[in-house]
Amino acid sequence: MAEEGAKPGQPPRPVDPRALRVSDAEREHVAGLLNKALARGLIDLDGFAERLGAALAAKTRAELNTVVIDLPGLVVRNAPNGRGD
Repeated sequence: MAEEGAKPGQPPRPVDPRALRVSDAEREHVAGLLNKALARGLIDLDGFAERLGAALAAKTRAELNTVVIDLPGLVVRNAPNGRGD
């Protein structure tokens, strides 16, 4: 079956990684990053609550990335991707 918008016999168009859906493990990973940001004073409690709600509701990587993009140097060990970042 051809991908929507692809012509028969042509390879499917590449998917933008930001459009990929995220898993519960990825949402939990971001929740851990937000906990760390709160503990370091990078965000206040209201900001934490707002960002956590957005992270838990995120369906795509783009949506999930928006809650941590401005938080520098956060690393959670034993991340779901196995890299620890």
